[in-house]
Amino acid sequence: MAIWQREDAVRERARHIAAVFMRHGFGFLVKDLGLRQFLSFGSWVGADGLEKALKSEEFRRLAERLPGMLEELGPTFIKLGQFLSSRPDIVPVFVTDALKRLQEQVTPTPFAEIQKQFAEALPGWQDVFSFIDPEPLGVASIAQTHVATLRDGRKVVLKIRKPEVINQIELDLMVLQKMVNFLADQPEVSRLMDIENSFAIFAHSLRKEIDYTVEAGNIQLFSRLLAGSGLARTPRVEWELSNANVLTMEYIEGISIEAAAEKSDLAVRRKLARKFLESFLRQVLLYGVFHGDPHSGNIRLTNSGEIVYFDFGIVGRIDPRMTERLVENFIAIKNTDVEALMNVALEMGQSTGQTNWQNYYEDMAELMFVSQGMAQGKVEIGQMIFGMMQISQKHGIRMPMRLLLLGKAFTIAEGNARKIDPEVNFLEIARPIIEEYLSKNIIPEISEATVLSNILNIKKNLRVVFSELPMFLSGLTRGDKKIPLAISGMDFIGDKLDKSINRIAYSLIIASMLLTSAIMMHSGEGPIQWQIHNTGYYLLLVSLGATVYLFLKIFRQVKK
Repeated sequence: MAIWQREDAVRERARHIAAVFMRHGFGFLVKDLGLRQFLSFGSWVGADGLEKALKSEEFRRLAERLPGMLEELGPTFIKLGQFLSSRPDIVPVFVTDALKRLQEQVTPTPFAEIQKQFAEALPGWQDVFSFIDPEPLGVASIAQTHVATLRDGRKVVLKIRKPEVINQIELDLMVLQKMVNFLADQPEVSRLMDIENSFAIFAHSLRKEIDYTVEAGNIQLFSRLLAGSGLARTPRVEWELSNANVLTMEYIEGISIEAAAEKSDLAVRRKLARKFLESFLRQVLLYGVFHGDPHSGNIRLTNSGEIVYFDFGIVGRIDPRMTERLVENFIAIKNTDVEALMNVALEMGQSTGQTNWQNYYEDMAELMFVSQGMAQGKVEIGQMIFGMMQISQKHGIRMPMRLLLLGKAFTIAEGNARKIDPEVNFLEIARPIIEEYLSKNIIPEISEATVLSNILNIKKNLRVVFSELPMFLSGLTRGDKKIPLAISGMDFIGDKLDKSINRIAYSLIIASMLLTSAIMMHSGEGPIQWQIHNTGYYLLLVSLGATVYLFLKIFRQVKK
């Protein structure tokens, strides 16, 4: 049985996590996170103040210790901290700022243990490599990299997963799953976020990150997408020397973004910054797939001026509909159109029906006009995306989770570009790419494959109409089938419609009373005519009173 499947191992790890929390000063969170049930003292109760604790002055003071605590807890918690640093919609800003300083400063695994990993992952590796540098090129919590030379003289980079990493991660995920189950039952937590869905996304992403066949496939994908652009490239994968445990890639010499920023030639720096941002924007807008963590450690600049992307463990994907909304978002920012920006957010998100639209508009206007320097063209798209998510969350509109990774990637990419050229103009670089996107989608290229695909879709739809539809209609007439129809917001519309119909009926009654009173007051002479005249006057007064009442009610509703 694997260690993470043993309940005693899970409990022991949970106790260790709780002890680390308390040692770093976060003991007040142990109960609220459901960890107290694993301790040997006392009983545990529900999370009665998690939201209050996260906003407390004590937690604000201790936030600076979070990176050190997570680093001590190991790779799973380091990745969790990095994940939470991209969630400003639910995590306080002072926490995300602290977590952004989280570094994977870990001690290298001894080379003797790495050699054992090579022997397990690549049997007969001594016959393939003539030399492997025992000094690691880079060290992270999950893996470390070494430069090696193949028998044919080519230099490569080996990315090898550390021993026992999978056991450690799976064990931690088991503990975190118990914490999530506990927190999901707390009403105050469910108001803050969909914690079960968020954790599922985090766990899924982490498991993909430690499988190097996934990363190798991502490198191959980006190699094909970036080919021919002259802007960026990826290292070549040595597939016969790669598997789930080890990734072998081409070695590429280059300088870091920080080194490029120190170059004295301003024209060269501006060209590099433009190429980098253009390569990233083309991934997002034209391909719908982008590097999810383009920080400076994952980027190198070659002597020939190429941008090289490394480390494709985190890759983001957006569907065509999301891409359309993103383009509309850029256009709204370019035109400083607050209403269009608000509409884009509404189309991306899902309203809970508890939104004050006037306040929502005002907050979006502040985001548009305060959070950016439009006059200088220094639009920070990543911050705009995070701002939209925060405002929408505040006003009861839940935004899609995949927008978080996009906002984080934009923020990192823009920061890297401005390290090289502080005056880089994002919208100027985005404009031709948006035009290319629009030209491809408004007037798509018609090829033989496209025509055949459309014909196939038409054939499928016709088959549904002529074969399945008659059977369904027959079932409807017999009562065997029903049409489940649920339209959100119809209760609200129905209430408004009922009120409007009632007012129309009320108005018709008042009108008939006025007409009747006029006829009675102008009736001819007779023994009881004075009684009819008086009744007409009384009816007129009642009608006028009802009219004033209806007018005031409508006026108050319009004003509200």
